[in-house]
Amino acid sequence: MIGIPFTAVAQQLSPPEQRIVQLINQARIAQGLGPLALTTELSASAKEHAQDMVTKSYMEHTAPDGSTPQSRAIKNGYAAPNRSAWLVLEVISARQTAEAAANWLLSDRLHRGVLLRDYWREMGAAYIEGGPYGQFWVVEFGCRPNVLPVVAEPTSSGGVTLRLSNEECTPTGTSDTIGKATEVMISDKPDFDGAVWEPFATTKAVNKSGNVWVRYRDRAGKEVTASTGGQAGSGVIVTAATAATATLNMASPPPPPANADALPDPKSDPGLFAPKPSFIFQPAAKP
Repeated sequence: MIGIPFTAVAQQLSPPEQRIVQLINQARIAQGLGPLALTTELSASAKEHAQDMVTKSYMEHTAPDGSTPQSRAIKNGYAAPNRSAWLVLEVISARQTAEAAANWLLSDRLHRGVLLRDYWREMGAAYIEGGPYGQFWVVEFGCRPNVLPVVAEPTSSGGVTLRLSNEECTPTGTSDTIGKATEVMISDKPDFDGAVWEPFATTKAVNKSGNVWVRYRDRAGKEVTASTGGQAGSGVIVTAATAATATLNMASPPPPPANADALPDPKSDPGLFAPKPSFIFQPAAKP
């Protein structure tokens, strides 16, 4: 299984889809959580469901054919086994802009809890115009076995800061999947020549801006490899690059609103486009 660079994945998304991905990652980083790598499988699943809701005029996580976020993700190639701790969850908004959608999701207690869940590692997004409310945003979040993405952010000194994910969905691992990593090996060479194992940390500074390879190892000795550049390694390759967080505004996500327990479920919310508490993201300036 080989991932492709975030920038290449992002190019397959429309500008509104890219924007909501950026806003969600910004909100996660501001809360001390890791950014999520974008995957074509989850984006394809999200787009399939958004189009179905537009075509059939409904707004539900379970489609009329009985499919669920997890079953649709599996159908689109995302290997998160059913009835396991590897999960796929989904959020939906019908707000008119990426900023309005992100703000609503972050100000609703239930949806905020999905966006800011600490064990997610990957996401996919879709935006489709049409349907009963004019548009739908669908964002899917997931974790799958043996996939530990690496996100690289540029530094002013010309290096990168690596944000490392870890196996939090099934931290004990299984007979053939890695558990929670306790050590990492970082190298600018795919064969890790000269690299040494060091304790796991969520961020690592690297003084070079080229491709970086990361090998994870858990207490049982199981290993997987990830890369910031999509080059093949000895394990699973999942990639993400600087576009995930480097171009965002500096707004911070809101704290949970004081009346969080009283916020309605979106399905029963009659004021679908009414302002919600704690809106913080502003529309991006037009060129």
